[in-house]
Amino acid sequence: MSGPSVKLEPLATPAAPPARRLWMSIAALLAATILLISAGSWWRARVASAEIRSLAVLPFADLTGQNEAWFAASFTGEIIDNLARAPGLQTIGRTSALKTKVDAAKLLGVAAVLEGSIGQTGDRLHIALAMTRTSDGYRLWSTNFERRAGDLRQAIDDISAAIAQRLQVPMPAPAPHRHQPAPQAFAAYLQGRYLFDQANPEALNHAQERLEAATDADPNFVPAWAWLSIVREYRVAAGMARPNQLMPASRDAAERAVALEPESGIAHLALGIVKLQYDWDWPGAKEELDRAVQAMPESACTLEWRARWFQTQGRTSEAVSETGRALALDPLSAAIASDAAAQYVSLNQPDRAIGFAQKAVDLNPDDANTRAALANVLWLAGQPEKSRQIVAELRTSGAAAKLPASVLAALDARMGERAVARQLLDEAEDLPDDQLLPAVEYAGLAGALEDWDRLFSWTEEAYGERDLELPYWRGSPLVPKDDPRFEAFLAQMNLPMVESR
Repeated sequence: MSGPSVKLEPLATPAAPPARRLWMSIAALLAATILLISAGSWWRARVASAEIRSLAVLPFADLTGQNEAWFAASFTGEIIDNLARAPGLQTIGRTSALKTKVDAAKLLGVAAVLEGSIGQTGDRLHIALAMTRTSDGYRLWSTNFERRAGDLRQAIDDISAAIAQRLQVPMPAPAPHRHQPAPQAFAAYLQGRYLFDQANPEALNHAQERLEAATDADPNFVPAWAWLSIVREYRVAAGMARPNQLMPASRDAAERAVALEPESGIAHLALGIVKLQYDWDWPGAKEELDRAVQAMPESACTLEWRARWFQTQGRTSEAVSETGRALALDPLSAAIASDAAAQYVSLNQPDRAIGFAQKAVDLNPDDANTRAALANVLWLAGQPEKSRQIVAELRTSGAAAKLPASVLAALDARMGERAVARQLLDEAEDLPDDQLLPAVEYAGLAGALEDWDRLFSWTEEAYGERDLELPYWRGSPLVPKDDPRFEAFLAQMNLPMVESR
């Protein structure tokens, strides 16, 4: 006989004591409060980030342990160059940014600074970013990236895009068909860019070597071809090679870059420089430089070169304006400051040129050329004693040995000491071609001596050499603008007759 069935009831959950219920409610309330505060802080930082329209990307700390000076500097520089493509975001150029430490960033006048570090474990890169508002030190953003070491270029693109997105500024995405370079080619390219940024003759030689190595390792790598073209032009401008020896190769590299990637801003900049400096194709140069500025609207380098185009055309006021924009983006660039000084000299305003010439010297005190240029500006501004003092310092310090003999000789001639200038000109008649200075140097000597016949004779020689200085010869105070041969020179160069003020 079975017993009575038993129905099992679920056990009732004991009621929580009142004190426990109170603490649970308090904990939930605290968690919600923390969540709201965190969300509010995140939202405030995001809103504040969207208000930033000027940024300095400071040199990344290299935590890879490889002790390679070029690596972190070029990694940072590539991010800066990428951000120059974002319209409306004033990104300090690499010349200034890579010279700046955190405690000096406010001197750049930017709203925010971005600091970063890059480390490596095996084949993995660890990249950390932190963006801070300069006015009060408020942390706007911090984030981390993990990428394969072999995907360095993609990592740079991803970081640049993330920065632009955080600041809510538009930045064109890389072309979908853009070539991804071989890792060894990209490393050689970064080395070449780092060496170019050092801005001295020895570094320029090595920069060309590394960029040639990059194009050898990957013949389809567009930025390497473009920068190889630019470095070759800079070597010619520095007097390390004659135009007809190296500029055709510079043109070939630029044309190859444009053919490989027609939308590349740096490729159009490289070709624009060749057309401006060597081909003297003024419409073609303007078209290429305009396309470069359109692709990289916040690039100090592209604005600097377009300003030079305006200068060649006698549109000097426009050149000054464009150079001002470039200097605002790269305020610690001695080269841009020197351009500004030259433009005010061309406008016959040497008093206004002094500040820019002095700034170039302050930024690059070891460069004898900038000091000689300051001496020239001071002489033109009616300050002969200061000019003589600089010339004397160049000689006593030994820096004069770094200058072509014609530079100080021309200054001396204008100060009344003409013997050396006259001797150099006389000796040039008998020198073999491989020992001659560039013809434009002799033309300058003749101008300092007011020997107009020999000035225009050497100008004609410089025309045959395709000297890179000739497009700017119209602005030189050494050239007699009222001589009929000057108008003939402008016509030969296909330059406008009247200089715009």
